This record gives sequence, structure tokens and C-alpha cells, in this order.
Amino acid sequence: MKTARYLGLLSLLLALILLKLGLASAANINVVWTSEVGQFAPLWITKEAKLFEKYGNQVQLIFIQGASSAAAALSSGDAQVGMFSPQVVVSTPALDLIMFGRLGNTMDNRIYARKGIKNLKEVKRLAISRFGSNADFAARYLLQREGLRPDTDVALLQVGNQANRIAAVETNNAEAAMLTPPMTLQARKLGMTLIADASKLGIPYSSLFFVSRRPYFTKNRADLVNFTKAMIEGVHYYKANKEFSMKVIGKYMKVEDPEVIEENFREYDFPLKPYPAKEYYALPIQEVGKKDPKVLKEDPDRFADQSLVKELDASGFIDKLTQEYKVK
Repeated sequence: MKTARYLGLLSLLLALILLKLGLASAANINVVWTSEVGQFAPLWITKEAKLFEKYGNQVQLIFIQGASSAAAALSSGDAQVGMFSPQVVVSTPALDLIMFGRLGNTMDNRIYARKGIKNLKEVKRLAISRFGSNADFAARYLLQREGLRPDTDVALLQVGNQANRIAAVETNNAEAAMLTPPMTLQARKLGMTLIADASKLGIPYSSLFFVSRRPYFTKNRADLVNFTKAMIEGVHYYKANKEFSMKVIGKYMKVEDPEVIEENFREYDFPLKPYPAKEYYALPIQEVGKKDPKVLKEDPDRFADQSLVKELDASGFIDKLTQEYKVK
């Protein structure tokens, strides 16, 4: 009996030591996210499903509204990874940021206007989030396609999140607002009219990339491989576990209407193999280059590193997940 009790205590002690060693070796990664919009859903699901821990990282999600403030968190070392639009990376060369994965395949922004407005030429004030954001970039792109001059023909109003943008239209402080799913359904329910839809243009583009500073990426590559593993499984988990995912989306977006949350599943198709290929950030390079021509002379490959996703793809890791989760 004494021997059995001794062996039991020894096993328990050994388990506690191993657990402590495992926690000590786990990387602590702070991840910045910047807006309560549906594109971030896989990040939230990965966190709530404890997939970061599965691959050996302790991850804390930090919400910072505004791209410049969020990028500063990486510069200061307060965060190690950001979920940013490519224009943040391209427009801040001093921060030495690098993209190593992506969420999204096409531009998903839409412009909704108050009832009675039929086209962009009738819009004089367009509500966006902040200058330098994905909403700002998409607004300028869509306006210029119609021959309109941003800031001259159409004023871009910085009003914050999408709920605030819808409110700006409802209170007649703006004629239209930049929106993405699932808040697009909320706009339709309020009687707003879709007057521009970038998702129909078929343009390769991603509004969110996994981003780190290059020195951190180089020094902590193994930790970021594990981060990427978790995010890739998070996308699979999102697609395969709709009920769980809807609860998580509602929690982070502070939305209770199931029809609004359902819009996420109709409108987004997150890539299972999230290569940060240059076609997905080619447009921001051109846009930033209008103000800073030096950007156009840069090798576009310097802004991204595809090796992490390539390594996981070549190993069969992604295909195995796709078979296990039965998604496409």
C-alpha cells in the first residue's frame, strides 16, 4: 500500500513538473485586432476554441481601434502579432512589418446609402472608420472608380465602428456608409440601399493579414509557425462548427440577431491555405504609391513571407485538417 501510494504521489509530482515546464516553454503572444467586424471571426473562434494552446502558445487578444495605434503596439513591443490591412504594412516602412498569412480572398466592402439615394454621385459625405483603415482604402478605391475625388467631391467622415457609421446615415450626418458583412444585413433591415459592392468586382484582395515585425518574425519563427497552425485550424473549425461560431461572433460583435450573424456565413469564404501572396496586396501598394512613389520601386515580395504557410502546406498539415473537418 505504501509503495502504491508513493508511486501515485511521484506520478502526480512528475505530472505537475511537466505541466509547469510546458507552460514555461509556451510562447506568450499578444495579438492586436482593430474592429468589431466579421472578418475577424476566425481569430475569435481560434481563441475561444483554445486552439492557440493546442499548438503551444498562450495568446491574449487586445482590441485597439485604429490602424496607426494598433501598429504602434507592435512597434513598442506591447503586442507581437497584429491582424492588419495590407496598407498598414505598406505605408509604415519604418516599422519593418511583414505579413505571413491572410484572411480573405476578395474586397468585401459595400457602400449603403439612405433611402432615395441611387448612386455614388449623389453622396457628399461618406462615413468610414479612420483614415488609413481598410474602410478608408476601399472608399477611396470605389469613389475613384466612379470618377469621384475623395476629400474633394466626397468628404470622408471618421466616425468609428460600423454601428456608428449606420447611425451617421440615420441621423443625416452622412448620406452613406462603408460597411462589411454582417452589418450589411443590419443596413438592409433599416431600409438602406446598396449603391456600391466591391465584392462583385472579383478583385483579389485581403483586408486582414497576420502581421509581425520582421525582427520578431526572424527570432521567433517557430512560435509563429504554431500561431499559423492554430489560425488555419481555426478557419476549419469556424466552417465546421457553425453553432459554436455563431455564439462567438455574437459575443465579440455584441450582436444578438441570429440573422445578422448568419450573414457572416453567407458572405465570407476564408481561405484554408492562407498564403500571403502579393496579388492580395497589390492594390494597396498602388494606392499608397500615389502619395509615396518610393513604394512603387520596392520589391512587393519584401512585404510578406509565404514560407510558414508553404511549410505547413508541404507537410500535409492543412490537407489533413481539411479531411478531418470535412470542409472546403
